[in-house]
Amino acid sequence: MNKKFLAIVMSLSMVMGLALTGCASTTAATTAAATTAAATTVADASAAVTTASGDKTYTIGYAPTTMNNAFWLALLDGVKEVASANGVEIVTIDPQNDQSKMNDQIGDLIASGIDALLVAPMDSAGIKPALEACKAAGIPVINFDTPVVDKDLVASIIASDNYNAGAVVATDMMSKLPKGSNVAIMHSPSGQACIDRYNGFMETANGYFNIVSTLDGKGDTGVTLPLAEDVLQGTPDLAAFFAVNDPSAIGCIQALAAHPEITGVLVYGVDGNPDAKTMIKAGTMTGTGAQSPETLGKLSMETALKVLAGETVEKNIVVDTFLITKDNVDEYGFDGWQ
Repeated sequence: MNKKFLAIVMSLSMVMGLALTGCASTTAATTAAATTAAATTVADASAAVTTASGDKTYTIGYAPTTMNNAFWLALLDGVKEVASANGVEIVTIDPQNDQSKMNDQIGDLIASGIDALLVAPMDSAGIKPALEACKAAGIPVINFDTPVVDKDLVASIIASDNYNAGAVVATDMMSKLPKGSNVAIMHSPSGQACIDRYNGFMETANGYFNIVSTLDGKGDTGVTLPLAEDVLQGTPDLAAFFAVNDPSAIGCIQALAAHPEITGVLVYGVDGNPDAKTMIKAGTMTGTGAQSPETLGKLSMETALKVLAGETVEKNIVVDTFLITKDNVDEYGFDGWQ
């Protein structure tokens, strides 16, 4: 593990991507919100942070799969809300959907002297070296959104009910399509959250659909777009896309927009991000298995503080998920997350 001190500013020049989940996900949207997630210097974070009373407080690392994603930025808002109320310093990294880079950057965080780590891995198994390094350094790890494989190396796992997110999509899709309809799935199988969503969909559908293809869109709009175009060209009678997050679903919507001769294809995602809700309202997206990133962020930060205080915490904390469609999208608004 690279333990060198990093003395550069981690400038997070990023695009306000569309959500996930839990799955690594990026899109080319606006940069404004990403810019407000301002860069934090890892070297500076190692300096003692003091409260107004002069007491030393905690420095906690925030390590999502990428900062080029609205979901992780919204989750960070929840983290910061609790951190601010408790005088905690948050230092962020941006591994840009690269697990090897994440492991190296976590090594830098360890060297900088963080007290705890909040992490959502790109690769649920590939994060193990970083988790082992945290254990060796005596740094507790709170695993959020995307569960790690090596659960014994984290203090708590805080995640949405990702299985249910896939299940509610399957149930709604079955209510709209006849048995045997052709369905394509845009997966991202390196992350456990996406695997759980896929399993929830497949086990709930239980053979109801004809799955024509399952492709790795990597939770990314740009990666998913050409894959979806290939599916449309090869399966002109496609009935629906199920994407394991909203950015991939948006890639499918863009592919359909390039083929106006193909109509009536349903598109579902998972996340419930503001752009997806806007598309649901407009009728270009059918539905999304929704979650609340700010709730995940708050719970993650609260749990980290409890661990640092020596309190016992739950090993697994599950946050509810639910379906958003045109029937109920107005209830959740379009400017933010639910």
